[in-house]
Amino acid sequence: MELNNKLKELRISRNMTQEAVAEHLGVSSQTVSKWERGLLSPDIALLPKIALLFKCSIDSMFDMESAWGDEHRRRFEAKIRELFVKKDYEGVYRTFLCEIELNPDNYTYYPDVMLHVLRKKMYNKDHVEKMISLADRAEKYCTDDDIRNEIYRVMIQICSESDDPTIKDKSKYYYKKLPKLRHSREIYAKLVMDGEEYRLQVKKNIIYLIDLAECAVRQLILPDMPPEEMLFYYKKAAALYETVLDGKYAGFYDPPLLYDYYEIASIYVKLGKPEKARDYIDLILKALEKHMIETEKENKSRLLYSATLHNTVSSDELCKKLLQNMLKVPELEQFKDEILDIQKRFDEYVSQKGK
Repeated sequence: MELNNKLKELRISRNMTQEAVAEHLGVSSQTVSKWERGLLSPDIALLPKIALLFKCSIDSMFDMESAWGDEHRRRFEAKIRELFVKKDYEGVYRTFLCEIELNPDNYTYYPDVMLHVLRKKMYNKDHVEKMISLADRAEKYCTDDDIRNEIYRVMIQICSESDDPTIKDKSKYYYKKLPKLRHSREIYAKLVMDGEEYRLQVKKNIIYLIDLAECAVRQLILPDMPPEEMLFYYKKAAALYETVLDGKYAGFYDPPLLYDYYEIASIYVKLGKPEKARDYIDLILKALEKHMIETEKENKSRLLYSATLHNTVSSDELCKKLLQNMLKVPELEQFKDEILDIQKRFDEYVSQKGK
């Protein structure tokens, strides 16, 4: 691809206008227009600024990757195989780096060389610092999330093996960069934490996974489902929370379970089984009582990592909203007096706590 077309492609891919590009580079929009029409080429002194703006290398603007055809890649891969057969692992390392230097925007080789360093335990300072520099470059310029996250995943393991505190701290940095679930960040917690910090993180991960699974089950419920089928899914969703909360005080995490309970109670009424609905209404009222008794709050669920999270919406507000919703459900009319009674007491409790 010629430079003018490449510049236009890079600009469009980043949703920028010619005027915006011109402003960033300190040139006129007419100049940018001429670049893209092939009437003018950027001054060589501007190339680093353009590369920085578009988060790419200068080589990629000139489409250097196209210079390396299939035959070149075959020769490279053959050389790697040959070196592995000879067990020349340092040679493999150098060959990967040479290829990356020739084509720094082909990020597929970044995790490959990092995995090589990890598997062959090539943890000397020069190797590790070189891997960190590659990871830094990928973080700035690689636009492929999967490749970038794979780099973070491998770098967590490499840096955690170092005796150098500065390098070891980098493992925590890469850990925080990984998405929570998509690349299984949780399994690396032990590499970057220890002691009570690690235990708290594991508990946090458990609650996060349960919360995600419960939401996923609820999404399977459709408005036109038969009541029996809806009941099945709501009970499965509730069971996920029941597993970790053990009927004890759960603070912020009580309301999601109680919402499942009131849906279950409503369905049982529709099915003509008010006695079954009563069981779930009692569970809701019992849980809400715990929110109004300070001593009960000390009896927390063992797997709950924190019952006093700082959330934008408090557990008290969520509980109040739950009671309001329950009063609007026709199927729960027969329990209205009990719901009104606890709503009144809960409002008084929240008001008093505020004072």
